[in-house]
Amino acid sequence: RVSPDSGTVRAKLKEARFGFDEVVSEVPRGGTDLAKIVLVSPSDGEPIVDWDRTNITVRPRHGWRTNTTYVVTLLPGLTDLRGNVRDSTTVLVFSTGDSIPRTRVIGSVFDWSKGTAAPRAYVEAHPVGDTVLTFPTKADSAGRFMLPYLTPGSYVIRAILDGNNNRHLDPREAWDTVHVELRDAASVDLYTFQHDTILGPRISTVTVVDSLTLRLTF
Repeated sequence: RVSPDSGTVRAKLKEARFGFDEVVSEVPRGGTDLAKIVLVSPSDGEPIVDWDRTNITVRPRHGWRTNTTYVVTLLPGLTDLRGNVRDSTTVLVFSTGDSIPRTRVIGSVFDWSKGTAAPRAYVEAHPVGDTVLTFPTKADSAGRFMLPYLTPGSYVIRAILDGNNNRHLDPREAWDTVHVELRDAASVDLYTFQHDTILGPRISTVTVVDSLTLRLTF
């Protein structure tokens, strides 16, 4: 069960709650912190996630904002006390305002260097001009993602191949961005690669092709 009910508007709450039919573990599969399998969108920092036997409660780092639509996602990885792993995703949507916008950004993330889709890539939307809030999600096993219920406006969408699962862009992690003017729906593709933001291109080899031509490799 979830609280509040998904689709609720004018929600007044201290915390969002996920309830289960048995006791769940405080430690998710492959991690040390339940916050690693919870996404709160919009986000103002890592969410506060508490455990109480058969319940997990979630709240934003700095509290719920007024007139805001929230998407709280419980990712796969939760386990019971016997080690059985929950492999499904639960999404809870509600608004502290009067309505939930029917908007969405859908897309796919690719690993450019490998020429393949990028499964489980971390994706976030940054409102242009707002340095506090982000709207995060995760791509599925085929690199596809959806960011629903965003307020219409200008966004920068960024995808990261988040190797250490810390939801931040670290040096040498592959990433890509795209700008979106969102009215109702938008579709984007992101092609992640490692960006070198310190050094310019350098010559690695020089090959003599013929008496008039050199081939420079950078």
